[in-house]
Amino acid sequence: MLIRDVIRNREPYATRPTATVQEAAEFMAARNIGAVCVVDEGGRLVGVFSERDVLNRVIVAKRDPNNVKVGDVTSELRAVIRCDETPHQALERMELIGSRHLPVVDGERWVGMLSIRDLLRVEVGEQGDELKLLHEYIQL
Repeated sequence: MLIRDVIRNREPYATRPTATVQEAAEFMAARNIGAVCVVDEGGRLVGVFSERDVLNRVIVAKRDPNNVKVGDVTSELRAVIRCDETPHQALERMELIGSRHLPVVDGERWVGMLSIRDLLRVEVGEQGDELKLLHEYIQL
């Protein structure tokens, strides 16, 4: 299984650097997501905006989320995962950079976001398949 299989048939969520933190937070809350990619007008990936950015760079700093632009408080882009890489590679990369989210790229083009939750679903699915095979083997 590759990353492209994990994110297949999923809408890629993004916001612009010019959106307010309030707008981005409402967007994320409506979709029950913890982070969103920040993409410029040309479709270029410029960073990741997360719940931690809201907490640490807006709330704790006592800034008004209605007046702060996402581009001013977005975390820098530390890593991405390519569509042709594996969930195991994604998990290793997440551990290396200490993140629960990775933007997904196909060549130079941004195509979505991968979360630790996605990787857990893959792992649980694979374990379920293994258990089913073992159960069938035992019954022979």
